[in-house]
Amino acid sequence: MKATIISNRRTAVIISLLVALAFGAWSVLLGQDRNWDLLNYHLYNPYAFLNDRIEVDLAPAGVQTFFSPVLDIAYFTAISHLSPKMVGFIIGFLQGLNFLLLYKIANRVLKHHEQSSVYSALLALAGVLTVGFLAEVGTTMHDSLVALFPLLSLWLIMSSIGSLGAARQRPVWIMIIAAGVIAGIGIGLKLVSAIYALPLCLSLLILPVSLFKRFNLSFIFGLSVLAGLFVTGGYWLYEVWRLFGNPLFPQFNNYFQGELAPFEEIRDIRFLPRTLFDKVFYPVIFTFDPQRVAELKYQQFSWLVSYIAILGFFLNAIIRAFRKTSGRRHWSPEAAYLLTFFCISYILWLNIFGIYRYLIVIELLIPLLLFVIFNYFFKFRYRSIAALALLGLLTTVNLRGVPDWGHAEWSDTVYSVEAPEITEIPEPAAIYFAGQPLAWLVPALGLKTPFIQVVPNMSVSEVYWQRAKILTADRSGKRFVIYESDDPVILHRSQEALARLDLSVDDKSCGLIYASLGKARSEYRFCELRNTESN
Repeated sequence: MKATIISNRRTAVIISLLVALAFGAWSVLLGQDRNWDLLNYHLYNPYAFLNDRIEVDLAPAGVQTFFSPVLDIAYFTAISHLSPKMVGFIIGFLQGLNFLLLYKIANRVLKHHEQSSVYSALLALAGVLTVGFLAEVGTTMHDSLVALFPLLSLWLIMSSIGSLGAARQRPVWIMIIAAGVIAGIGIGLKLVSAIYALPLCLSLLILPVSLFKRFNLSFIFGLSVLAGLFVTGGYWLYEVWRLFGNPLFPQFNNYFQGELAPFEEIRDIRFLPRTLFDKVFYPVIFTFDPQRVAELKYQQFSWLVSYIAILGFFLNAIIRAFRKTSGRRHWSPEAAYLLTFFCISYILWLNIFGIYRYLIVIELLIPLLLFVIFNYFFKFRYRSIAALALLGLLTTVNLRGVPDWGHAEWSDTVYSVEAPEITEIPEPAAIYFAGQPLAWLVPALGLKTPFIQVVPNMSVSEVYWQRAKILTADRSGKRFVIYESDDPVILHRSQEALARLDLSVDDKSCGLIYASLGKARSEYRFCELRNTESN
């Protein structure tokens, strides 16, 4: 028996490494990541942090300027020392490790199932072949990378459930504390991960132990989350608070009142459900209209099937409760915890974000959840095989709906720029950005000049424009504006903003900047600015 367990573990590790290597190789085949967020802030934020530019520039990446740079520092350091292809491989490999965690979680949920190792491996494979996860392979969007933390936390909690009634409780508390710290680390790396930490905590309240112990477990887990958040997010949250008066600036500025933005709630509500009907039927809606929850088409029919399955499960439970049906169906504590975690996470996402990418953690768990519910409802002999066949069909159909956030051919360096008129000595007094994404040009240009966004993707206050003047008041030299595009809206907004700074465009001085990410070349129009301030 012991030899079999060791053999299964070795096999699982080998398969997991092969899957991770396959995702690393796939990342290389896809090419250089070129997603909007990379152009906007994944290159700028770490560069600004490492070069003390936080107080030099003014929101060149808009609202994303204020996001934590911790993960991006790792990426920026990697591309500074390794080839872009090697960095792409590493990202894909790390993302592929989600397979191992899905396998471990499935093994806990299916621990009483015959051939649990085989089924767990197949369900984990179906998990990493979901649309949202595949769309981010090799990218710097971080959702699938940060997913490792809530999934690891979920596995640790599930591993502790079987020991809740044991005489020795120390190992249980160690695992709960570790799970909380790991979940908190994930939040510190990407704040969106909080929509998974809270469900992990609340779901502890449904475990089959005394009410007092449930609250203790949740409380200790919550404290541990805060400790983990402090490790990876504490310094950045403090810095943003110190510099801008709001640790989450500009979000929740109605509470913290950072002076660079209006004292109002600032959040992205583009993808939130618009009505109560939308909220109730959102999985149906975004299955057939994927762009209700994303800029690109994430078409995954598994959400529709999951919605029907979960509703059916709860309806069945209500009917059985009213009828006081005798005969109890097997539903393990691990399965109950999984379902509770899944549902609470979805509800939080539905009401806070509505952005598809932020669903990746529970999207990865859909195959396992459907498998468990299918086996709960049906009792015929080959139900597990039938469930796998259904999941295989869904996976095949879903693979047609994987969007691409943008790739380019590999080059020797991630980015480069040709802008002789701007980079000539002496350096410009200031460079103004009109639109996004342009902030990646800051590390590409390598100037000490202040970069100021005049068409930010957030509401700003009068203090913002005062700060823009202060940052450049004592600097001599030319001033330039760089346009993200010739969109009439951007041109109009930039003209108004520059007028507030007593600047106007010299149309006869305009030229082009040539910038490359990988081998994909972009052109940006720039113009010299005149000072219109009256003497």
